[in-house]
Amino acid sequence: MEIISHLISYNFISTAMIIGIIIMLIENRKESPRGSEHIAVTVVLLSIIVVNTELKEWFFATAYDSTFDYRDDAAIWFMYIRSAVEHILFPVIAYVLLMMIAPIKARYLSFLPATVLIIAEIVNLLGPKIIFRYDRHLGFHDELLFLLPYFVGMLYLLLLLRYSIMFLKEKKLSKGIAVIFIVFLTIFECYLEAAYIVVDLMDEIVALDVIIYYFYLVAIYQTDTKVKLRTSELELERSRRLLTLSQIQPHFMYNSLTSIIYLCDKDTEKTKSALIDFSKYLRKNVDALSRQGLVSIKEELEHTRVYLSLEKLRFDEDLNVEFDIRDDMFMLPVLTLQPMVENAVKHGINSSESGCGTVKVMTMDTGNYHRITITDNGAGFDPATLEQLDESHVGIANVRKRLSDECGGELIIHSVPDIGTECTILIPKENGNENTGN
Repeated sequence: MEIISHLISYNFISTAMIIGIIIMLIENRKESPRGSEHIAVTVVLLSIIVVNTELKEWFFATAYDSTFDYRDDAAIWFMYIRSAVEHILFPVIAYVLLMMIAPIKARYLSFLPATVLIIAEIVNLLGPKIIFRYDRHLGFHDELLFLLPYFVGMLYLLLLLRYSIMFLKEKKLSKGIAVIFIVFLTIFECYLEAAYIVVDLMDEIVALDVIIYYFYLVAIYQTDTKVKLRTSELELERSRRLLTLSQIQPHFMYNSLTSIIYLCDKDTEKTKSALIDFSKYLRKNVDALSRQGLVSIKEELEHTRVYLSLEKLRFDEDLNVEFDIRDDMFMLPVLTLQPMVENAVKHGINSSESGCGTVKVMTMDTGNYHRITITDNGAGFDPATLEQLDESHVGIANVRKRLSDECGGELIIHSVPDIGTECTILIPKENGNENTGN
């Protein structure tokens, strides 16, 4: 408890900044902007530095005796290890910052200066004192290579400065300025430390560097997310338009109009009804170009019935249609059901050997999902070829994408050649797409 109390009293700023960085990482853990893993590593290294510094302060405040000969005491080993860790960690943190900020491919080669420093510190610890030494009263003294830790740290900072200039040339102004500020702040602190103007301020400066760059990363991530969202929205809109255009097919229109013309001289009322259905069909597909959000399953069922009534003009008794509607209180993307029924008629029934068959549409509430099932006893196909289906297979990939993007739904297709096909559409309830019934 005494150590914790001392830590809070004398390293409050460093501790608060480290805790602040941890809170930011936790708060943004779902977004996790690129570079967050390097910041997490830096936080761990900073925490070690703070504890390392605190142990020294605590020892000198509570256990140090200036008259005692520490040459054969465990305390001198403690001081050597503590100083070696301190010398190693600052350049390593600079290396981690470099990896976080700069697009360096030769990562292992870049770590070579830090490796040299680590080896030199181990030699200094176990053999001749080439970097620093402690006298018998734990007085600290520089040796021949005392500037090596600073040199390695500065090398990484200069590399950072080099990349910041490259960022500016690439017109990445915000990133270039952020990196230049980080480098300037760190070098200025090193000067103040070397001139004994300030002492043990490096952990606060590094924490500040990390916070500055983390906010930059978050800002860039949010900007990229907005761009991706806008791109996704444009792609979704394009997908809707492609589906709508694919639905207004010349062959279907030609066949429907031919059937209607044939009816003109035979049944006036039936012709009038067919023309109304044809008008409704065209209007629904055109309206889908500007339609936003989800539509009710009742609306989709009505459009599907209109489509099937037009197909019945051509197929007559060869096409049997069954509806089993047990759930009609939910929402789904526009033009989801009708394209799948069209596939069942066109590639199932019409492509079968007999040219006739039954298409069944069923809806039901399964508890967690609203389920729509479209089955046919037509030609069927090998599901392995589903990815290679051409554009004539209306809207399978399109429907699947819009289900996923707009309501988290799923399209599952099972088919057996010469037996038939079953298409299942699952709409999860947790997306709040239950219809009010209006």
